[in-house]
Amino acid sequence: MRSIDIDVGGTFTDLVMHYDGKIVVAKTPTTPFDLSLCFINVIEEAAKQLGMGLPELLSKIDIIRYSTTIALNRLIERKGPRLGLITTAGHEDMVLIGKGAQWVDGTTVAERRNLAKQNKPEPLIPRELIVGVRERVDCMGRVVCELDEEDVREKVRYLVQKGVRGFVVCLLWSFLYPHHERRVREIIRQEYKPYHIGYLPVVLSHEVVGKWGEYQRGMTAILDAYLHRAMQIELSASWDRLRENDYQGSFLMVHNSGGCAEVFKTTASKTYNGGPISGLMGAYYIAKDLGFKNVVASDVGGTSFDIGLVVEENVRSYDFRPILDRWMTALTMIKTTSIGAGGGSIAWINQLLGGRLEVGPQSAGSLPGPACYGLGGKEPTVTDADVLLGYINPD
Repeated sequence: MRSIDIDVGGTFTDLVMHYDGKIVVAKTPTTPFDLSLCFINVIEEAAKQLGMGLPELLSKIDIIRYSTTIALNRLIERKGPRLGLITTAGHEDMVLIGKGAQWVDGTTVAERRNLAKQNKPEPLIPRELIVGVRERVDCMGRVVCELDEEDVREKVRYLVQKGVRGFVVCLLWSFLYPHHERRVREIIRQEYKPYHIGYLPVVLSHEVVGKWGEYQRGMTAILDAYLHRAMQIELSASWDRLRENDYQGSFLMVHNSGGCAEVFKTTASKTYNGGPISGLMGAYYIAKDLGFKNVVASDVGGTSFDIGLVVEENVRSYDFRPILDRWMTALTMIKTTSIGAGGGSIAWINQLLGGRLEVGPQSAGSLPGPACYGLGGKEPTVTDADVLLGYINPD
C-alpha cells in the first residue's frame, strides 16, 4: 500500500511517505493563513523527490493520514463562533461552576502554587448566552417533566437575537434519554431550516459523547461546536486541493484516542492534539519491535515540546480527567504533556506571577519566525537563545 502521513504543526508541516518500499521525508513551512496550502506544498515537495508531478503522485496513492494543530490553535487564540447553550432550567451555571478543581486544569505547577492569582478560564460561551428550558429526566432515564416546547422556541429566538451562530444542547441525563435533546434540535430546524441563509448548526451532547457527567459532557459538546467551523473550512479546502490533483484514495484524520477515521466522519474535538499523539503511537510501535516495555516519547516542534509515556507496553491514557486546553472533557484520549519549549516559542514576562520569565505557548511560527531568521521577527525565542549561547551555529 502506498501511503502519505502528514502533520501540520504550528511552525512546520512534515510528511512521511511509503512508496513501493521507499520512505520519503519532506518538510515545508506551515502557512497559518491557509493550512491547505502547506498541506499540498509538502506533498508536492515529496513528489519532486520521486521525479513526479503532483497529480501523477496523488493518482497512485492509496491513503493519506492527516493530523493538525487547527483545534489547538483555535483554542489558544479563542477564535471561535458565538455560540448559545441550551440546558435544563436551573442548571444554567453548570459550565461556569465546573468541577471543584477546575482552576488547576491545564495550568503549570508554578501557576498552581500561586493561589492568590489563580482563576478559572474565560468561558467559551458567556453567561448571557446560556439559557435553561423547562424539562427534567431523572438518573434512571425516566421523564419527570416533559419538555416545554414553547419555552424552547422562546429561548431559541432570544439567543438568535443575541447573535449566536450555532447551538449546543446539553440536558441532564440526556445520554439515558436523548429524546428531549433531539426534540430541541427539531424545533430549531423548524425555525431555521438547513437550506436557509440563516441556517444554524446544532450540537447535541449525547451524540458527541454519551457519558455520565453533565459538566464533562457539556464541555465536550461546547468544544466540538467551537472548533467545528474552523475544522470544516480547513479540511474541506485540503480535500478540494487533493481532488483537483486527481487523488482518489482515502483521507483519514488522526484522533486523540490514537486511531484514525474518515475526515468527514470525525468530530472536531477528537482531532485536538492529534500530531503529538500520532508521534507517541509511532514511538510505541518502534519500542514494541525493539522489545522495550517502558518508553518516554518526545515530540520537539517549533511551537511546543510534547511528552508521552509507554508503560508496561501500554500507551498511557487519561484515566478520569482528560483536559483540552483548560477544560475537563469526557473524551477517551491518550495523555501527553506539553510545554512551550519549541524552537519558535516566545519568551515573555508574566506580570500575573510577579514578573516571572515564561516561555510559550505563543510562537513566532514559520513567518516571521525567530529573530535570527532575519525575516522580521522581533520577539525572543528559544532558537534565538540557542544561537546566542552557541548551541546552534549562527551560519
